[in-house]
Amino acid sequence: MDRKALVRLTHDSGNSLNLDNTTYKQWVFRYTFLELEKDLGLYGDITSDIAFPFPRTERFKIVAKSNGILAGRQEIEYFLSDKTTNLRQKLVGSLDVKFFVKEGAGFAKGDVLAEIYGEVKDILAVERTVLNLLNRMSSVATNAAKAVSISSEFDALLTPTRKTLWGLLDKRACNVGGTGTHRLNLSDAVLLKDTHLDVDGRNFYDFFVKLKNSSIDFRFAEIEVSRITEVIEVCKLFNDFNLPIVGVVMMDNMSPELINEALSSVKGMGLYDSILFEASGGINDQNLFEYAKTGVDIISMGSLTSGVAGVDISMEF
Repeated sequence: MDRKALVRLTHDSGNSLNLDNTTYKQWVFRYTFLELEKDLGLYGDITSDIAFPFPRTERFKIVAKSNGILAGRQEIEYFLSDKTTNLRQKLVGSLDVKFFVKEGAGFAKGDVLAEIYGEVKDILAVERTVLNLLNRMSSVATNAAKAVSISSEFDALLTPTRKTLWGLLDKRACNVGGTGTHRLNLSDAVLLKDTHLDVDGRNFYDFFVKLKNSSIDFRFAEIEVSRITEVIEVCKLFNDFNLPIVGVVMMDNMSPELINEALSSVKGMGLYDSILFEASGGINDQNLFEYAKTGVDIISMGSLTSGVAGVDISMEF
């Protein structure tokens, strides 16, 4: 398996972020039905109850107020149409939704993204929950696609970190925008960070002994380092212990110059081919190109999901 395929295998679990995955479905439920339940409070949408005392069905449009990339379609279709949840009848009735833009496709200001048909009071009740999710996921996907375009001439897979506001929904939005996912949760893979290391005196060897003796299953083992000497030390340990898993070295808060030097040393020692390398820490759109140019396999960026410029999507009658 070549390096690019191996990186996709270890750091891109986007195919599992769908509603057939119980864990992901729970995350979607949290940001749809549970958000709506909190929004309705004790007495529901009292404004709509006063304004529309009798049943009435209408059609509303979801309209783009800025350019962007659509993410969140499958989540909204589940939220508005799925009849299996026990909260459905308690909160609002099932609504018909029709999207006109595919997931991951671009849209322009003024485009009608979808239409929702049903009871007026139900549509108005879900309006904010629907728009919050579409705005968030589409904003993250749009931001991710921009970053991917910056580094497109290099092979590095961009991934978000776990510094997310919306958890797995942010991870999926990044994936829609063209990135990988990195770990989905703490049980997904081993990632030894500085906070682990500092407790144990930064003893890499001792951890490799524990790793070799562990009976826990995991997809890959990744070790965070912060200087060239640690890059070399960890690469030697991966080589010496010959673990039956993919080994990854995360170079955290190291400049592109230091990363270039570290990779040159590792290649000179014949250790490069069996290990994947990741750059992380303080990477954004402004310095991404320089990091991608180093030849690392993975670039993890907290900026993919934090401080994201918002895509503007609204609902109209």
